[in-house]
Parts: sequence; C-alpha cells; structure tokens
Amino acid sequence: MKMQQIPSASALRAEAARWRAPFFTALLVGLLAHGYAFTNKLVNHDEIESLFGKGATVTSGRWGLELVKVLFPDWSMPWIYGAVSLLLMALAVCLMLRLLEIRSRALQMLLAALVISFPTLTGNFCFMFTAAPYAWAFLLAVLAAALFWEKRPLPAAAGLILLVLALGIYQSYIAVAASLFVLKMMADAMDARRPVGQIVRDGVMAILWMAAAIAVYYGVTLLVFRITGAEFNTYVTENVNGTVSLPRRVRMAYDNFGYIFTFRNFYVISSELARYLHLILAAGTGLGLALLCAKKRSPLHAGLLLVLLALLPLSICCMFLIMSRQSIHTLVMYSFTAVYFLTALVLERLPGAWGRRGGALVGAMLAAVVLSNVYFSNMTYLKLQLQYENAYAFYTVLTARLTSLEGFDENSRLAFVGRQETLLHSFPELDTELLQGPSPDLVNIYSRENLLRYYLGFDVPFASEEDCAALAADPAVLAMPVYPYDGSVKKIGDLIVIRLG
Repeated sequence: MKMQQIPSASALRAEAARWRAPFFTALLVGLLAHGYAFTNKLVNHDEIESLFGKGATVTSGRWGLELVKVLFPDWSMPWIYGAVSLLLMALAVCLMLRLLEIRSRALQMLLAALVISFPTLTGNFCFMFTAAPYAWAFLLAVLAAALFWEKRPLPAAAGLILLVLALGIYQSYIAVAASLFVLKMMADAMDARRPVGQIVRDGVMAILWMAAAIAVYYGVTLLVFRITGAEFNTYVTENVNGTVSLPRRVRMAYDNFGYIFTFRNFYVISSELARYLHLILAAGTGLGLALLCAKKRSPLHAGLLLVLLALLPLSICCMFLIMSRQSIHTLVMYSFTAVYFLTALVLERLPGAWGRRGGALVGAMLAAVVLSNVYFSNMTYLKLQLQYENAYAFYTVLTARLTSLEGFDENSRLAFVGRQETLLHSFPELDTELLQGPSPDLVNIYSRENLLRYYLGFDVPFASEEDCAALAADPAVLAMPVYPYDGSVKKIGDLIVIRLG
C-alpha cells in the first residue's frame, strides 16, 4: 500500500498563502457586516429565553448541540462567539474555493465576501447562543465534502463522521454538502477532463455517501432518545413531510428556489437592487453555460452539464424533501450561496473577450450584492437594538407601576393576560420582512419572565399557565381596560393581573 507523503512546512506555507486574500477578506467584510452584533447584546425571543442555554437540542434531533457545549459553553457571549464564528466561516470559505478550484484572486475575494455577508449568517447572529455551533457545523459539512472528494476509503469515512456531527448540530447543512457535490461535478463536466461515466459514478457515490450519513445520524438520534428518554418535539413531528408525496416535495423545492428570485423569499436577497442583480447574474450565468456547451466537442459532457444545472436547485433546496414549507426559513438557506460559485465557475471558463468583459461586469454586480448585504445586516442589528430598547422602556414603566400597586407583596405572582405586540413598536420602517431573527413578538409568553429577571432585575414569580388560561376566560378580567390605561393592572387574590390585550 502506497503511503501518502506528509506535506513539508514550505508546502503548507505555500498552500496557506494561496488562500490568504479570501481568508482576510472574509474577516474584514465580516466585521463590517456583523461587528455591531458582536459589540452589543442584541436579543429576540429565543435569545432572551436561551441566554444560558442552546435552546431545544436533543428533542429537535440536534444532539450535537449538547456535545459542542464543551467548546462553546452555555453563555451567549456576542464578542467571543461572533469572532469565533467569523474565523470558522472564513476557513470554510477557503475550503470551498479549494474544492471547486476557483483560481481568480478577485473571484476568491468576492465569493468570500458574499458567503460571509449572506443574510443567513445575519440570521444566525440574531440567535447568538447558537451562532458559533452553527458556524462549526457549516465548516464540518464543507470539510466532509472535501474529504469525500479525496476518493479514498479512509478520508471518505472520516468525512462521513464529520457530516453526521454537522447534522447533529443543524440538519440543514446537508444541503451545503449536496450543492457542493453538484458544483464539483459541473466543474468536471465543464473541463471535460474525465469521462462522463466517471463523473456520473462520482455523483452516485456522493448520493450513497450522503444517504449513509443521514442513516447514521438518524440511528444516533434514536440511540440518544433511548438513553435519555427524549423524543422529537412537536415542531419536528408537525413539520416533517411524511404525508407529502415525493413528486410534490420535489416540485416544492423547485418552486421555492424560483420564488427566491421573484418574491425575496426567506429574505436571502437583501434589497430590491440586489434582486434585479441576481436576475441579471442568473441570466448571464445561463448564457455563459450555453456558450460553454456550444463549444464542447463532447455532446455527452454538454448534456451532463445541463442535467447537473437542472439538479442544482434541488440540491440547494433539498430540505424541502424532508420538512414542510412552513418550517423552512432563512437559517436553512445557506446553500443558496452555491449560485455565486456557479457564476464564478462559468466566468473562469469563458474564452477570451467574453471572460474579460464579463469578469468586470460580473465583479461589479457581485460587489454591489455584497454592499447590499452589509447594509442589510447593519439595518437588521439596528432593528434588534431598537426593538429591545423599546421593550426595555415598556417593561421598566410597567414594573414601576406594579411595585406601586396597593397589595403588592412577597406573595404576589404576575399573571399576564393577552399579547402586547400592538403596544410595542415593531419598527416596520426597518424592513426585514421574512428574515428569521427580528420579530414583532420580541417579548412573548416564554421570554417575558427571563426579560424581567435578567434584564430588568425584577425577579417576581409568574402565575402558572393554568391560572393565566382561567383568567383569560374570566369576564371580570376581560372587562378590564388594556394596559397602560387605568384599571389595566389589578390584584386578584395573590395574583397581579396585567391585561395586555
């Protein structure tokens, strides 16, 4: 058996130098886009609830979130976890560039900037308590794909283990690996350096490899359930597409991929200008692929390239094959960045003047998308800051009113009836539309108690859910005015009742 030669120190330094520009571009653009989130404690409902936790872990099938507590303790630390996330994502981008053999330094830097400013990462930083684990899972998924493509048993087995660990942290990163595989096959088909049969065989092996990883992940999940006595929570059981036929799931995947370009679905396209730029880039990439296919001496390679192009949207949106449309959101859609890598792959292979002229135009449009993403990220974080300050002021005034209420004593319990969304300003002036993160219910039924305890220092026990449900049906409570008007706060027995709506 032939032993693999260990790279020399000089070879490692040369390899590192190849990726220095995209690595530091990712860090710089990351700080411009997300630095505000690293230097302020921004919150939403989940962040308030999980200030000292990782949210639903085992019951969501994310047992890996429990494992990574060794690396990332249960303290939502914006500066540390933000910086660590950027480093992990920068490494992942360099691995993606290496796997797909993107040679142009300018394209390397643009792709690094696009991945690191992508709205999915903005959404991740809205949930800082899981940001670093998710960045770690993203890196594991990319590294797993790179190891598979070594085409040797041991690296492939190691990659399978890494992919299982990535799925144990966040299942959606299967789409990152799947889209990378399709892109790699498309690059091989464009270059026609290998027979079509070999490329197809690689694709079949990749599908089997990912299926094995999913099977192992599911087996580990069942084992964890057996050991812990846990089971899937209702969010999972209600959103798995078990009753939807496979053809309908496939159609749903393609439909939603198209909606991203037309309706700013999931808000992974960050502005109206960026939407038009994406449409132009998609048309230009399609034209470039048509030119490459027309110049192919091998009709088989050209045909395979078109088939792979048709499969790319399915690989990007493969989570639709498993989950319902309602459960898919911004954080699941990082695989959409594959469209930028496809544009780069095509651009590098266009001949002569086509490549030179197209390169300048495409570069300018990609840079404009990066700028749009950077502005969008900062706008999102500004909205989170304003929402928090608005809620903080609202509940500061409310707690002052509670403490001055006649009969408020050490036996009092708080009972909130109704919802306060209409009482707090949700800042529609800052349009984040369907981005997963900012939410009008910043303070809701499961985050309110933590807000009062951790952020306002008001540690008064809450009434039980049963008590609140009974009060919500009580005619006397329903007759109370809505806060902040006189009579909206009243003591009933040992309960301090606040009618919010």
